[in-house]
Amino acid sequence: MRIFTRLATYRELWSIHNVRWLVIARLLANVIFYSSVIVRYEASRGLNFTEMFALESIISAAAWVFEIPTGVWADQLGYRRILIVGYGLNIASLVIFVTTSGFWPFACGSVLFGINLACLSGCEDTLIYESLPRERTIALGTPAFALLNAASSAGFLFGLSSGSFLGMHDPALPVMVSLLPLALAFIATLRLRSGTRPPAQEHDPAKPLRTRDFLRSALQLLREQPRMIGLSLLQNAAFVLTNAIFWYNQPYFTRSGIAVAWFGPITAAAVGLGMMMILATPAARRMLGTYGALALSCIIPGIGFIGLARSSAPVFTVLFVTLVAAGSVWRQPIISAVLNQQIKDGSRATTLSVLSFIGTVAGIALNPLIGLAGDFGLGITGMSLGVCLILLGFVARMLV
Repeated sequence: MRIFTRLATYRELWSIHNVRWLVIARLLANVIFYSSVIVRYEASRGLNFTEMFALESIISAAAWVFEIPTGVWADQLGYRRILIVGYGLNIASLVIFVTTSGFWPFACGSVLFGINLACLSGCEDTLIYESLPRERTIALGTPAFALLNAASSAGFLFGLSSGSFLGMHDPALPVMVSLLPLALAFIATLRLRSGTRPPAQEHDPAKPLRTRDFLRSALQLLREQPRMIGLSLLQNAAFVLTNAIFWYNQPYFTRSGIAVAWFGPITAAAVGLGMMMILATPAARRMLGTYGALALSCIIPGIGFIGLARSSAPVFTVLFVTLVAAGSVWRQPIISAVLNQQIKDGSRATTLSVLSFIGTVAGIALNPLIGLAGDFGLGITGMSLGVCLILLGFVARMLV
């Protein structure tokens, strides 16, 4: 019966216009054919591990700088407009990656991609949350974010399943092919409608809200709920640590003697398992509690990284990569639901952007260290990432 109840919930969500088109856009934007050969591609363009992860820090820094402005603009001008700008910048950044080589041109593309992330950060969550029926917000919040994240995994899964075959002879081919689904994702955002909820606080229409009004509302809430800041920091730190598997899985596979042609299918299988687990997020939260589900989403991938540091047998390498890739999927929808339940409608995008602005500091600080660890060896990399993730799992207890 619970399975049918969950299916009915997801059908209800699919019937909501903005939810449906955001899910489609997210799915298409995550059809990234080059993810399984990104290390080979960037190495062929003259980058080493330190420079690769430096680009990740540039992305985080650009997103950090534009985080709050894009959140305020979204609350002022409309979420749909900012999302369209974000998806357009995503296309522009990929064009740069396709047509250039060397660190500095890639750095310019990374800046555009970071601004794209700032446009999407908070804006997608806000449009999803404010498109839900008010009387069903709490019941549909976690499933809505689970569905959005499942769409990401589904797109990623499709790209992984064929990307390594495209890149066997030319690692540039998957990068070029990825432009097509990204263009379709941009078209999908054009179908979105503006949010329909009125602001939570009434104001005189003759005196439109200014930037400082949105920021004041956001900062007041964060002073009252400081654990929201902790959750944002945890989310960003855990994301950066677990996301490193999509860079380091390739060296780990190579160390284990796994052929390049299998890189994509193996990682795709792990992401596919994660996609199924995402849809079970509401059930996991009910059974384990918010803390239990959130803690496991950090501890399980931590165990996977430690396992990768200790074993190079092909079977165990596949198992541990799967633990990292699929074991963290409950984290994002749970944290998104918890944060959105605390935020007023009128300044929701601004508040989420302020939180992301603070949390992105974790990504800026961690990415160069993760890249540096890779240059010291895969054993140090797996052990350090694993220990950090397990510690974050226990820290979650203080935040929820």
